Amino acid sequence: MRTILFAVVVLFLSHTMNDDVLLKARYTAVEGSNPEYAQGAIERNDLRHREIEHFVWLILVEAPGDGEEWQRRLNAAVDAKHGSFTVERASDDEAARVRSGEITLQR
Repeated sequence: MRTILFAVVVLFLSHTMNDDVLLKARYTAVEGSNPEYAQGAIERNDLRHREIEHFVWLILVEAPGDGEEWQRRLNAAVDAKHGSFTVERASDDEAARVRSGEITLQR
């Protein structure tokens, strides 16, 4: 019974991890605007995230994790007069650092 339970847990965790895609979101603020709009857009989308540089976040999204779609979603959550996002796939190194726990994501 324990073996079956262990197998179910492993399958669940591997399925969950495989359905997630790590993206990198960069925010360009309009001069003089409040930079907190960027953080708010990420939080309004209920994303696991970590700011790794000023105005640069790693965000974990469900597969297929289309960067253009997430760029549209994040930009829809901010007024263009304050700034905008560009979104791309995170690097292999960044993904490895998240998997290893070196970079921890928060909700």
